[in-house]
Amino acid sequence: MKRENKHSPFTNVPNRAEVISYMKGTQHPCCTADNFRVDLNDTPASAWNTSASHVFAASFRDAHPGCDRSLKTIFDAWVVHFNYLRQVYAKQQMVAREEQARVLDLASGYTNEQDYKSPLAGIHSLYNRRLRTAHRHSGSYPSAVSVVQQLGLTGMSSDESEHDVGHGERIYHITRKTWRSAAVTDALRVLDKLHLRMRYQEQWNATAGAWPHLRMPSSQVSNRKPLSGLPKNFYAQDYISSLTSEGLDDLLLQEDMPLDIPQAIAV
Repeated sequence: MKRENKHSPFTNVPNRAEVISYMKGTQHPCCTADNFRVDLNDTPASAWNTSASHVFAASFRDAHPGCDRSLKTIFDAWVVHFNYLRQVYAKQQMVAREEQARVLDLASGYTNEQDYKSPLAGIHSLYNRRLRTAHRHSGSYPSAVSVVQQLGLTGMSSDESEHDVGHGERIYHITRKTWRSAAVTDALRVLDKLHLRMRYQEQWNATAGAWPHLRMPSSQVSNRKPLSGLPKNFYAQDYISSLTSEGLDDLLLQEDMPLDIPQAIAV
């Protein structure tokens, strides 16, 4: 993908016009192995990205003739990696948008960071906090890091600010992702509780730093499309049962991964 290293920005992402043009009945591959391009703004199941996945699988087999893996296995492995690349890209885009918003805020007269907090900033902070907590407890809860990384930024539940409550504090309601399994939600909530316990140093002595805002469960449903390419047990069984065979194929379900919360870590 012509990046110098894993921290380099993505510079060859197709624009919207290119993607729409490709979707209008063209049968040729969207890219080549020498000029490999994926649409990081869309899911692995899009027409462009499905074509790119086939290009990758075929080129991988050509480059490794001794590989005994099937094209489908290589295809599926690429899809998992593609979802990781989408997370990296989303983070890069988020940082760029936040920096642009910060500049615009300064130009518009915002001088106090507490005057303005975008939903994107909240999701970014939530993801990083959960990932740090998962790494800190990886010895006793080894699957937690994988759970957070699999979900990525777009798998975090967003918050909606409702109104001010006493002393100027604002309450936030968590939007529900109906496609996400209860086991995944439980794992994330355990990480949130572990974070608070660390902040209190397990003795109700708060450490320095800004406290997470008050997040309350709600009946509000997220209207974002479900992520694809996740382990099957990341999805709610009711959601999977509601899908057509085509919708099920689009999910690109992967093998289950451990979601059990160790007894020693339960809080």
